[in-house]
Amino acid sequence: MPSNLFTYGTLMFPEVWQRIDVGEFPSQPATLPGFAIYRIKDAVFPGILRAEPADHVKGVLYFDLDEDTLFELDAYESDLYDRIPVIAATEQGPVECTAFVIPDACRKALSNEVWDAKRFEEFQLAKYLHG
Repeated sequence: MPSNLFTYGTLMFPEVWQRIDVGEFPSQPATLPGFAIYRIKDAVFPGILRAEPADHVKGVLYFDLDEDTLFELDAYESDLYDRIPVIAATEQGPVECTAFVIPDACRKALSNEVWDAKRFEEFQLAKYLHG
């Protein structure tokens, strides 16, 4: 059964999807209310965790991913993340989806630095793709 996926870090960038080689899917900007985003310690990529209801994370919502694609993305994201059901907000309204979230048991993997997608794109994406 196809599934929707909210992405907020490296998976927001088409170049990363091409590198993983999982195909193209319809997508649109979205936000994830009740979550906050931080850089992983000693890394350039982020993780999200549940936060205050007023907090939110900006990202990209991909639609109709098949099980093979989700399997590949689960492997890409590693066991540091759990893919859990969430509700993303779009201009058209709420959408049921999943997102890769840092479980409470792995909270120590996150720094206190808020992750900045524009900074990542400008200064770190090319190195991330070729590193």
